[in-house]
Amino acid sequence: MIALLAALSLAAAPPCALPPLRGGPLPFAPGELLAYDIELLGVVRAGTLKIGVEPPISQGTLLPLRARVSNTSILAQARPMKAYALSWVDVKTLRPQRYRDESEEDGVRKSTDTRFDRPGPLAMAWALGEQKGTTEYAPRADVMDLVSMVFYLRAARLRPGEDICFDLVANRRFWRLRGSVASGSERVESGAGTLDTIRLDAVLTRTDGSGRKRPIHIWFSKGPRRLPVAAVSEIDLGPVRARLSSASQAPAQHAE
Repeated sequence: MIALLAALSLAAAPPCALPPLRGGPLPFAPGELLAYDIELLGVVRAGTLKIGVEPPISQGTLLPLRARVSNTSILAQARPMKAYALSWVDVKTLRPQRYRDESEEDGVRKSTDTRFDRPGPLAMAWALGEQKGTTEYAPRADVMDLVSMVFYLRAARLRPGEDICFDLVANRRFWRLRGSVASGSERVESGAGTLDTIRLDAVLTRTDGSGRKRPIHIWFSKGPRRLPVAAVSEIDLGPVRARLSSASQAPAQHAE
């Protein structure tokens, strides 16, 4: 009997997936620009990140979201790097239709271009210096890219304790993200003030089974704009943190 009840409980539990969007207006609009300071190892100011929302295109059906990263002059002397990413999302569902990124590290240009709006497996066209190729992947679940993920989660319902899972395109690879929304709230200092936040705790795993798992934590403000206030993860050089330094407000947006 106990085993039967346990089985029924598991069957009734909602599957781990991408959370649904909340109703009402989006917490962001074209013209918004968010800036972040990036710290390495918790002490070294490593660079800056800027993410913004562009005006809609394709007769108002697509919303371009962009991100730009550059490292500081100190780190640039050892490992110069600049990166740019652009995600085109459906204005209603906020699901990505195309994702492109470009970077230049130590004089080597890297880029990827992934289409989500075509049938069949995802095809990531990539270039690494003079080398070019295509990597295919058949998603097991909902799939996002690194930029669209941030904006989608801002507009999503994030209930404490809720499990969240989806596939992710980022850093020229395919990943599986599995995590949950933390219970309670935390106050986090940022360039937009000290804000009450919701925290998402997750782990990124390569879909091909290689590499090590990478933890990621993201704090979203609880106000109307659901600002991504801070994020902590790991890269090859060690722990890295991005903290909101400024948040310009798009026309007709609510104050935080």
